[in-house]
Amino acid sequence: MLRVDNIWAKGRHHALFGRTTFSVGGGEVIIVQADSQMERTSLGLALTGRLPLSGGEIYWSAGDEEPQPISMKKLRRISDIIDSPDVTSPEQHMRVHDYVSEMLSYNLPIFGRSRAGRWLKERGLEDLDGLWMDELDGEMNIELMAALAQSSPSDLLVFDTPSRHLNHTRMWLPFLEELANDEDRPRTVVAIVPHISDTWHGARAVVGSVHMDQEGKFEAPEDPAEEPTEPEIDVIEVREVEEIPLTSSIPLTPAAGVAAEATVVATPVPAASGVTEAVRAVDQKSTDQKPADQKPNTQKTAEKE
Repeated sequence: MLRVDNIWAKGRHHALFGRTTFSVGGGEVIIVQADSQMERTSLGLALTGRLPLSGGEIYWSAGDEEPQPISMKKLRRISDIIDSPDVTSPEQHMRVHDYVSEMLSYNLPIFGRSRAGRWLKERGLEDLDGLWMDELDGEMNIELMAALAQSSPSDLLVFDTPSRHLNHTRMWLPFLEELANDEDRPRTVVAIVPHISDTWHGARAVVGSVHMDQEGKFEAPEDPAEEPTEPEIDVIEVREVEEIPLTSSIPLTPAAGVAAEATVVATPVPAASGVTEAVRAVDQKSTDQKPADQKPNTQKTAEKE
């Protein structure tokens, strides 16, 4: 049984995949949803002990016993990552024969080209011998990868994006279920895909989320996100300012010949020569229109003591 408890891994600038929790028993298949290829490959490497975790724990048990924490070294020994892009997937310029020889050489001390051809024939894949990898269609790819996985001694098989070969889940999933339900050697199979079909009613999980049960319901997260708070607004106090009257200490006298349109009152200013009475200049606009040639009387002389 495989149990994953809140695992995640960080990269240089951000997390390679978010916190993920799920469990799957022996002889079962679980489909895990991850949006990006980076998340899918990173999770596949972490589940097989090939990428160190930044947090969380992976538990494993071969039988019905309670799963126990497992080291990365032991996890690598009991697991395989299958057909991972740019990791274990074949190069398109490779021949099927050569790719089979390379993959099986990891499990056998000596494996020659002649044995690769015999291996393909024993599994009814002799038609693939001599073809290039880019000549295989989606179903041929899945069938070849499943056959290689069956030859692996590992108990945990992680398939990285098998849906890229066949869009419909019903076309690639039976190969994985056959691996998990093998009577001679049941396996724990994990398929990491960008989308989980609504027709799948088995175990499922989503990267960055908690475990999803078979009814498609998530368990409540342990740490709910905090509700956003409204930003505080600084209040500026506005005080009333007393009105300051406009005054002038200099008497304004309009020039001769110009009609005054405003009345200006000069405030009294003490005279430096002892004058006690302030000089006042009052201009008043006459309501009656005066002749143009008549000069307005707008000046008044000040009396001196």
